[in-house]
Amino acid sequence: MDESRGPRLGPGAEFDRIRSMTFAADAPCDERVRIGPGDDAAVLQPPAGSCVLVSCDMSVEDVHFRRAWLTWEEIGWRSVASALSDLAAMGGEPLGALIAVALAPELGSEVADALAGGVGNCLRRYDCPLVGGDLSRSPGPAVIDVTVLGSTTSPISRAGARPGDELWVTGELGAAALAAASWERGLEPDPSARLRFVHPEPRLPEIDWLRARIEIQAAIDLSDGLAGDARHMAVASNARLLIETGEVPLHATLQGFSDRDFALRVALTGGEDYELLLALPPGTGVGIRREFEARFDIPLTRVGLVESGSGVDLVDLDGGELQLPFGGFDHFGSDGS
Repeated sequence: MDESRGPRLGPGAEFDRIRSMTFAADAPCDERVRIGPGDDAAVLQPPAGSCVLVSCDMSVEDVHFRRAWLTWEEIGWRSVASALSDLAAMGGEPLGALIAVALAPELGSEVADALAGGVGNCLRRYDCPLVGGDLSRSPGPAVIDVTVLGSTTSPISRAGARPGDELWVTGELGAAALAAASWERGLEPDPSARLRFVHPEPRLPEIDWLRARIEIQAAIDLSDGLAGDARHMAVASNARLLIETGEVPLHATLQGFSDRDFALRVALTGGEDYELLLALPPGTGVGIRREFEARFDIPLTRVGLVESGSGVDLVDLDGGELQLPFGGFDHFGSDGS
């Protein structure tokens, strides 16, 4: 181990493990980071003229993941990807990440290094430096808390949707929630659905590409389900969002379900997709959809409209309103208790 490359920390078992986890992560560090891990705070250098974005995302064992479902490497990737997805929704470029981890004492250094390896795999994939964090003993569940920092000259918010805008979604929906539902029932998920749960892909390259070509009025990442997250955009934008359920891009694992309402409910309310819901000026999405899909090999789908009013309504292809339950995941609601 080349200690000159790691955090400059004194002796002790805790600091030995921090050094080991930092090496296991092997995350990028460049001119964005003036002072990185090992000091009292990191010092970052955002690009000139940009503002700084900050978001945190917590992953708690038996709430967001279970050891029986995922490897520690997968847990590490997923924890970072969910946080980076928030930067994507606001059109940000990663500046750095801080990773705070609490593990039970019986989990040895092999587990910690495997977790850090998954963290590092995701950070390298999205060119995000590791700039610090914390390590603690936990008397109960494992906890991974990821704080990400990004930069942008013009942040996108969820508050910019206006009547007449079109609603578009990246990727396909429902596979991650279907995998979780399978595990809950003691079943092994379809491999492609499992992959969507354990290896979400924050749409950082996609949003960067889109912003270079069209105006994006509003955006939100789909962590709690399309219907539930659309309500956040509707409230923030003081507008009514109309979701055309026949256009919702179901993942292939859901397309063959004979119970269309069940498949649609999973896609609308299941969450864990980490795709993006975008409000675009009318006609702009059609013009770049084919090029987008060829470049990123995922669909870009028009799923509805923004109108005057409030709330979110679900309609079928004929314009009739549907009454499917569409509340997203709520940690303190009946589904999250």
